[in-house]
Amino acid sequence: MTAIKYKSSEEIGSLIESEIRVRHIDQVFILVDNTTNRLCLSKINTANISPTIITLDLNEQSKDLDHVVRLWDIFMENMATRHSLLINVGGGLICDIGGFAAATYKRGMHFINIPTTLLATIDAATGGKNGINYRGVKNMIGTFVPADLIIINPTFFETLDTENRLSGYAEMIKHSLIGDNILFEQTMSYDIEKFDIKRLSLLLKQNLDLKQRITENDPLDNGIRKSLNFGHTIGHALEAESISKGKTILHGYAVMWGMLAEIYLSVIKLKFDKSVLHTMMSFAKEHYGSFPFTCKEYENIYNYMKHDKKNSGDEINFSLLAGIGDVRLNQSATKEEIFEALDYIREN
Repeated sequence: MTAIKYKSSEEIGSLIESEIRVRHIDQVFILVDNTTNRLCLSKINTANISPTIITLDLNEQSKDLDHVVRLWDIFMENMATRHSLLINVGGGLICDIGGFAAATYKRGMHFINIPTTLLATIDAATGGKNGINYRGVKNMIGTFVPADLIIINPTFFETLDTENRLSGYAEMIKHSLIGDNILFEQTMSYDIEKFDIKRLSLLLKQNLDLKQRITENDPLDNGIRKSLNFGHTIGHALEAESISKGKTILHGYAVMWGMLAEIYLSVIKLKFDKSVLHTMMSFAKEHYGSFPFTCKEYENIYNYMKHDKKNSGDEINFSLLAGIGDVRLNQSATKEEIFEALDYIREN
């Protein structure tokens, strides 16, 4: 099990130094993007580490093999070994690309994730999945290799704008829906606009405890771990369609709209409580805005869904809800039902 440590900025440096000693690390690399290089790296004491700093200029379109190759080249040029360490300091793109590069270089070098966004903390940095996009499809190439350590400092989230806070919070809502009624009520009652870090940290720990229990029981995504994909069958397709049109939407926004559509499917196929759908629709309309896709894009969205990793044969596979905390895996829906769900969230 990957250890998750909650540390202040002042404590992170000494924790990394301890990891270097315990694991007999011979060389340290730190991967950042332009934003985390400017806002976050200075808050981590690296004076006694002497790392090689790697800065990538990233967006969702650049989460690709070319950037992984750049990292492999840097590792080779610096004679990195399997005993070297990569520290990923950033959001989901950094954690995904860095984790994948480290997991595959020489069949695996050490890596630590220090997520600096709420989304990365909930999603890419934890759970042991590392993936890159291929030919316009989300996370088509990837590994199941957990980080050696995950270090969380919620004060990093204070640098986020409202949209990025909401993007991460969508994944927390997803966890509450597959979790239980108490977690759902606590999550929906949190004031996302006020963004109380202390209360958020408590919710975050509950979310990560839930995710860890699931991923420990099913590390390779063969069973219950598929519940974490709730909202993502449609959500990933929405992201892919937006990328293809050059109008990238944040991952959490795509997941929110994906959840709404998949809740609608849960209502019509599993008799899920319709009042929860109404609650979620109201919340999404207030905070996430209107569904930004037209019916002319449905066919493309559906075609992207055909590439979902949960699919079997020609069937598009969903994780749906019979109730809050009652996830039903390996559910299918017709093309007509999927378009009906998209119509519902577009028109309401």
